Amino acid sequence: MASTNTGYSRTVLSESTREPIIYASVGVINRNLGTVADTLGNFSLKIPVEFINDSIRISSIGYIAKTFAVKDIKNIPDTIYLADDVMMLNEIVVKPQRIKHKTAGRKGAGGFLYIEVEGDKAAGQGLATPLNVKERAWLKELGFTILTGDRPLSKMKFRVNIYRKEDKDYILQNFNPLYFDYDKSQLDNGLFIFKFPEEIMLDAGNYYVELEFLENFANEFFIMKSKPMTGRTRYRYASQSDWETLPFGAPIYIEYDSVE
Repeated sequence: MASTNTGYSRTVLSESTREPIIYASVGVINRNLGTVADTLGNFSLKIPVEFINDSIRISSIGYIAKTFAVKDIKNIPDTIYLADDVMMLNEIVVKPQRIKHKTAGRKGAGGFLYIEVEGDKAAGQGLATPLNVKERAWLKELGFTILTGDRPLSKMKFRVNIYRKEDKDYILQNFNPLYFDYDKSQLDNGLFIFKFPEEIMLDAGNYYVELEFLENFANEFFIMKSKPMTGRTRYRYASQSDWETLPFGAPIYIEYDSVE
């Protein structure tokens, strides 16, 4: 398959329940090539010949990831089982009376730079806002602003991922997955707001809070506007790919309470 650049299709199931692992992340490690599984745990991926010496990783929050060599791809079974991993519980801590309400990222939109997500490759792509927590924080709300003039994206399933800096790398935290549905009918002048059903508490550290696309789309547009040097949005082009830093800020923000 790797030599012919043909499609690679498999199914990802839970080892313990034999149920599909929906939206499992699938991609060539540190390459801009990946996708996510659908609601039945199925995925398809085309891997070009130049990635023959790379590895493909399949992962999902709450499960132990599996990695395979691309050159051995023909030997990977049609059904891939992931074993359960220990989930991190969101510790309940009473907030002190004296806290600050803060915003990370860009709440306002505008400018002449256009940030556009490619619809046919959207699944697995992510835009993230950096967040520095000095002592403790409680995440409350996520929002973003898009252009609405020409066939704006009508619907999308998103996942909120949280990465914490450990040594030099940002590692995905094993919190209970947080999903939400976007619908353009909820836009207010291009602004969409998602309020977390439960606040997520973070201890001191450096984080990325990511908005991840879980589906591809066609004949519609997800476009944001920005200006140079208005922030440093982090971007992942595909599942399992490296983070890149954009020299401007996408209009994505996080509202949170902070004790410092």
